Amino acid sequence: MMMISEWSIQYSNTSIWKKKARGSMINMLTQISILFMILFLNGSAEEFLVYLTGGVAVISTWQMIYYLKMPERDYIRFEDQAIDIRRGIADPRWRAADKDVKRVQQVGDVLTIRKESGEEEEIYLENVTDHDADIIIKEFQERYGNRMHTVPEKNEGSF
Repeated sequence: MMMISEWSIQYSNTSIWKKKARGSMINMLTQISILFMILFLNGSAEEFLVYLTGGVAVISTWQMIYYLKMPERDYIRFEDQAIDIRRGIADPRWRAADKDVKRVQQVGDVLTIRKESGEEEEIYLENVTDHDADIIIKEFQERYGNRMHTVPEKNEGSF
């Protein structure tokens, strides 16, 4: 049997990313609307306000494009002796060598990976398909064995 030395899981829950992209678009449109309303009511606007609103609109547009392209990006990359996890829009990827992983804990749809140094990162299984979530859990069980723990979720309404 041939082992694949490096493989990855991509983001796949497009409804989450479309919702975030819509939020960014609404933010952009709100900023531009505020600027036009100020211009309409006053006939002019402070230069600082124009630059601030323009900057926020550009950032919101960049966010919207970023979120729409999320399903094309790798979320988790598995390598021979390490894992690499995409953190977010401005954060660098989080990397952990297998030997540095102290514990992996699953609570519901969240996997928390803790390094020996105390640094932690969470993997949200809602961001991937159910099939990919099963693959991730099996891979972690194989890689980390007794360092992989599953905590049952408490039922709503129970004490």
